[in-house]
Amino acid sequence: MIELKETDNILVKKKAILANVLACPICQGDLDEKQDHYSCRKCQKSHSIRDGIPRFLTMTSKNEEQVKNSFNLQHFRYLDSRYLHFTPELVDQWLNDVQLPKDYFKGKLVLDAGCGTGRWTYAMALLGATVVAIDFTDAGVSVTQKGTGHLENVAVLQASIFDLPFRPDTFDFVLSWGVLHHTPNTKVAFDRLVPLVKKGGQLYVMVYERHNPLKFLFTDLLRRILRSVSEEQRYRLCTRFIIKSPRLYRWLSKGMICACYPENADPLQISTIQLGLYDAYSPGFNHLHTRKEVEGWFQEHRFGDMFLTKPIRHKRKRDIFFLGECGGSVNMRGVRA
Repeated sequence: MIELKETDNILVKKKAILANVLACPICQGDLDEKQDHYSCRKCQKSHSIRDGIPRFLTMTSKNEEQVKNSFNLQHFRYLDSRYLHFTPELVDQWLNDVQLPKDYFKGKLVLDAGCGTGRWTYAMALLGATVVAIDFTDAGVSVTQKGTGHLENVAVLQASIFDLPFRPDTFDFVLSWGVLHHTPNTKVAFDRLVPLVKKGGQLYVMVYERHNPLKFLFTDLLRRILRSVSEEQRYRLCTRFIIKSPRLYRWLSKGMICACYPENADPLQISTIQLGLYDAYSPGFNHLHTRKEVEGWFQEHRFGDMFLTKPIRHKRKRDIFFLGECGGSVNMRGVRA
């Protein structure tokens, strides 16, 4: 009976988080919470609550559905990756990635826009933030809900970045890590996040960096071939891109995304690499962007104190062409003026 009461108290607190931030994703009207859905007072649109998770998904295109299905498999296989296990070590990994002090997140209201399996949601919650986690996929919200269900400072819901169910100027910190480049338009997705950040709050994004166009031309060709088979088949085929010969790997890696088979690797290490390759080859959208391009997005919206959490590594034109300025990803945060 005591455990049941504690669970009820946690659910009440999770609902309270959403009560202060939600708005209709279609018209921005106020929402009334019912037993199994939210109802918009303005447009009368109903949004279901299924398995304890509010579902705010609107119409999606065929290509968006492909991305959704590919990530569903990936998120359901999160235990196949060493990096996705929910452990306290995620806190240190997150702080190293975002380059903010440990006490920054305490008391902050945070949006994790594209939470995936919820590893950064979990880390920020342990740091004392109140986190609203959204994902496009059924698997993402299911796994995140499972991993954070015992935390009263986390609320999970399903929604698209292009139709977010939140009031403007709501969050102290908005994060979208490794997500925007898998949408139909990275810049438009970025623009949708900006209004949700409070004045003086921060926006942090990680997107793939543009480099080695010849390699990505061949990689895109492989992606098209692999997307002609089912997600399970594609996942299994990705083991073929874990190359045991170091010499062959060095040669192949110049023209395609692959991985070198580690010495004395355990099964979890191999499945971690396999899942990473599936992530590279599966989604239909894989946009690449330069540091200056991302910087321009922040400047357009008058963000200040822009900071690269992974600094520029390469300055020679040849190295930038093949490796990118920052080594493959642009990790940038800024403060909204």
